[in-house]
Amino acid sequence: MYNYKFVDLDGVIIDSEQRMLERKYELGYKDHSDKQQFEDYFEYTKTHPEEWDYIIKMASSLNDSVEILRELQDKHDNIAILTKIHTLYEMKAKIQDLREHRKIFLPVIFVPPGIDKNEVVSSEGNLLIDDSLNNIIEWQSSGGEGILFREKITEGETNIEETNSLKILVRR
Repeated sequence: MYNYKFVDLDGVIIDSEQRMLERKYELGYKDHSDKQQFEDYFEYTKTHPEEWDYIIKMASSLNDSVEILRELQDKHDNIAILTKIHTLYEMKAKIQDLREHRKIFLPVIFVPPGIDKNEVVSSEGNLLIDDSLNNIIEWQSSGGEGILFREKITEGETNIEETNSLKILVRR
């Protein structure tokens, strides 16, 4: 049994990551492997906070993740959302969307840029479900258990446990 089960928001609960990449590309930041283009895009969002409204509010639930979390939030008190943010406005948009639109009232812990998730909360004795392989590796290397979330499972690519549904939380 885990002390806490942490679930990433972008790319696990909602498809906001895909939507953000589309918007970034449309604005001319086309190289998704260029860190500087990401930094430039995030600077752009500081002066155009409406970007986050579009990205977050228009995002869809991934594999019924929103619906599953709504069901679980009343039954389990050790589930929390652990999500990275790039601006304070993004943080506000995420909270408003989760509470008002999606009716998810689980605790939300925000991770600022340049900080690993396991530096904000202890990974030891805790589970993380995340779509970032790097986050899972970092989490596991500091004593936690990690499960890689993929919208579509691609078995054999890693030796990390994968899932495409948050129903896995029911069994854990």
